[in-house]
Amino acid sequence: MQQQGIKPDTITFCSILKACGSMTDTGLGREIHTYIRRCGLQSDLVVGNALIDMYVKCRSIEEARLVFDRLPRRDVVSWSTLISGYVQHELGLEALKLFNRMQQEGIKPDNGTFASVLKACGRMAAVGQGKQIHAQILQFGLHSDVLVGSALVDMYARCGSLTEAREVFDKLPNKNAVSWGAMMGGYAQLGNCTLARQCFEDMQKEGLKPDKVTFLNMLVACSHKGLIDQGRQYFKLMTENYGIEPTIEHYTCMVDLFGRAGCLDEAENMLKGMPMPPNIRGWGSLLTACKTYGDVTRGRRCFDEMVKLDPKAASAYILMSNIYVDASMGADAQRIEELRKSAGAWKKPGRAWTEVNNEVHGFIVDDKTHPQSDSIYAKLRQLSWRMKEEGYVPKVELVLKPLSIKDKEDALCGHVEKLAVAFGLVSTPSGTTLRASKNLRVCNDCHSATKIISKLEKREIIIRDAYRLHHFKDGACSCEDYY
Repeated sequence: MQQQGIKPDTITFCSILKACGSMTDTGLGREIHTYIRRCGLQSDLVVGNALIDMYVKCRSIEEARLVFDRLPRRDVVSWSTLISGYVQHELGLEALKLFNRMQQEGIKPDNGTFASVLKACGRMAAVGQGKQIHAQILQFGLHSDVLVGSALVDMYARCGSLTEAREVFDKLPNKNAVSWGAMMGGYAQLGNCTLARQCFEDMQKEGLKPDKVTFLNMLVACSHKGLIDQGRQYFKLMTENYGIEPTIEHYTCMVDLFGRAGCLDEAENMLKGMPMPPNIRGWGSLLTACKTYGDVTRGRRCFDEMVKLDPKAASAYILMSNIYVDASMGADAQRIEELRKSAGAWKKPGRAWTEVNNEVHGFIVDDKTHPQSDSIYAKLRQLSWRMKEEGYVPKVELVLKPLSIKDKEDALCGHVEKLAVAFGLVSTPSGTTLRASKNLRVCNDCHSATKIISKLEKREIIIRDAYRLHHFKDGACSCEDYY
């Protein structure tokens, strides 16, 4: 086009920026951005919105924010695109701040804006913020919108408030597959296969045909409860009765189901027998099962496959190292740690969030920046002493650094979910249900500790991790240690 001397216009640039975003080609996107400046179109609202979207999809949220800040005028698309970007990049606090600023500047949110910010609330277990946004949705008359309604159901479910999720769901005038999927997914994440199955049946009574997502939710529900026979039935039902071709996600979920139940041979056979090459998530599910059941040899096979697919997959090194530690093979664990460092496979930083008095508080590992850090760590020290009296043994073997036993115990106290829970304990009245979320899987030590804390403090504690919902009460967890 340019070789023929035709000058690109706003539509041209929007199309080519969309292409850059779909390919996640930041370098080419930046080149186009430079060309846009030369053409004097950097202040054009439509082009600016396309640039924000491109940088978001290329995982360059800082550059997206720079474009946003430099726009002389912004519309609801500008705000919504950046809010959605923050949510995708696990920057929920920034998404909430931008949402509030958007309204302060007089921009009315649309259904897409509400759907994104509700997702942020769900990921941070910020049910108080979610309720405030719910009230705004009612004021704006968007409560009957199927996109917003489904997002509300998902938000409440992710926060462990399944009663409120069901209330919103039941009031939706028009339910589609997304709405049913959100409700079914909430039950599945809590491992309540009975209610997930009831949803599955009710959906069909309403005349809606189950789709790929519906069956994925049912497989997840079966996996979280170790219901192998039911999982097989749904997998067979999907293919034979509904003619739905299983995707790699369905096969991976079956691998997870077999692995959690200790059927490691069947899980590995499923992986190797899929009609498509296994992905890193599938091998990761089996590697997690190998850790649970102490299968060192099979675990090493999974590890080798994972690093072939992605040499920088930090989770592979961490899981394999933990398998060796559990097997008292410390030297092998150390070698895996050295391999991780030489490959540049840096661990994803752990982050946790909790909400107190409608304000969301974020924590990182060993966080000392919170204004109430002294109280938080004092509470953790007190709890550590009380938990040991209840039989708690800190899993110091999870800390691979060459530290003393005491220093390793202190390191475990700095885990993000423990910090979030301790902050909730010192900041809320006795008996209050605590909610927290974590961007990674909850660690074994924190899971064991939180069970005992729920009993000692007589609190219900709900933690949403990257894989499921954990509801701790009276010394037990809803996952029945099946995670």
